Amino acid sequence: QVQVKILNPKIGTDDKFPLPHRATDGSAGIDLRACVDEPITIKAGESQLIGTGLAIYIQDPDYVGFIMPRSGLGHKHGIVLG
Repeated sequence: QVQVKILNPKIGTDDKFPLPHRATDGSAGIDLRACVDEPITIKAGESQLIGTGLAIYIQDPDYVGFIMPRSGLGHKHGIVLG
């Protein structure tokens, strides 16, 4: 069982902040977006914590959730999530 708490009331109200969903039928995971109003610039060597507007709790200890860079975006631009 997965519990999701919406922390930002903007989530799910429009196209800018949709609820996480599978973009296509063959998707391995769901698309999760950053919940920011303005663009964020992160300089080389810097790190930034960027919120999603959601809190997720996975009750079953046999399951885990991962947040991964989208498709080739991380590889092409050196984006690291951690």
